[in-house]
Amino acid sequence: MKKFTLIILSVCFLFIGFLANSQTEVTLVIDHKLGANDFQMNQNAQNNLGNDFKLSRMEYYITRFSVIHDGGQVLAVDDNVIALVNAENYTSIPLGSLNVTSIEGIKFHIGVYQPVNTADPSLQPSSSPLSFQNPSMHWGWASGYRFIALEGLSGPSLNQTTELHGLGNQNYFETTVMASGEAINGGQVISIKADYTEGLRDINISSGLIVHATNAQAAQMIGNFRDFVFSAGQSVAGLESISLENVKVYPIPSQGKISIETPSEFIGGQATIINAQGQIVQKMDVQLGAGQSNITLDESGIFMLILETKDNEKKTFKIVNN
Repeated sequence: MKKFTLIILSVCFLFIGFLANSQTEVTLVIDHKLGANDFQMNQNAQNNLGNDFKLSRMEYYITRFSVIHDGGQVLAVDDNVIALVNAENYTSIPLGSLNVTSIEGIKFHIGVYQPVNTADPSLQPSSSPLSFQNPSMHWGWASGYRFIALEGLSGPSLNQTTELHGLGNQNYFETTVMASGEAINGGQVISIKADYTEGLRDINISSGLIVHATNAQAAQMIGNFRDFVFSAGQSVAGLESISLENVKVYPIPSQGKISIETPSEFIGGQATIINAQGQIVQKMDVQLGAGQSNITLDESGIFMLILETKDNEKKTFKIVNN
């Protein structure tokens, strides 16, 4: 009888433990950086060796995610969650509905796993990140996908071609970022930062460099992504007014209305709101020296507001609408 009672109690405790966790929609957000600056293509930057460079392409795959939660437990996400990250675009990756309460971190791999890496890409649906891309992210069946494609110019005059394409099953590395989840609109958001100057850490690009390979500097770059590129990001829900070059967007988080405050010398431009799926949900003109322009948001969630001036300067703001 005592043995039977212990079994019943054990089952009860397991059931209570199961109830303590609940299904919640989890999203990973990546904030793209070049050092302290928000990432932009063709923006001047330096690596830790003092080598000048600017990037015209920064794309990479991340796959096989796991969420660290509730005292160090690790929960694997469905392998079908695959992201082709383009640093030029706002990146929000839905990880699915997961049985977690308190999120403490995220694990993921850079690249594409076997046997998918060397399988036939033509069998992938056209909507998949693993289908044929333009520019190409697939190297060939023997070597598989380009895990990372970094391209641009480098050197003192920024006129030397730099191309690092890293690939190879032996370079399929996992990275871990300890970053707490934030409760937003009934789900949880994990915000991390990616600093692409660290992707070129200790790689001499002072005279340009072209390496498309599974070894040498291409493999070193993938290792840098594993060890140095990613870190915990800025709080999303707790952000207050953001100011960038005298332009303010507030309040954050908002309650359906966002204000853009521009200085009197503002030359006018256009504001674009992009949702977590990368879709444009709203556009509006911001007039010359407008002072304050208001945007009404009907949807809840995390958005990017891109303000583009008439002289083609872009400013990007992360906003949360509750």
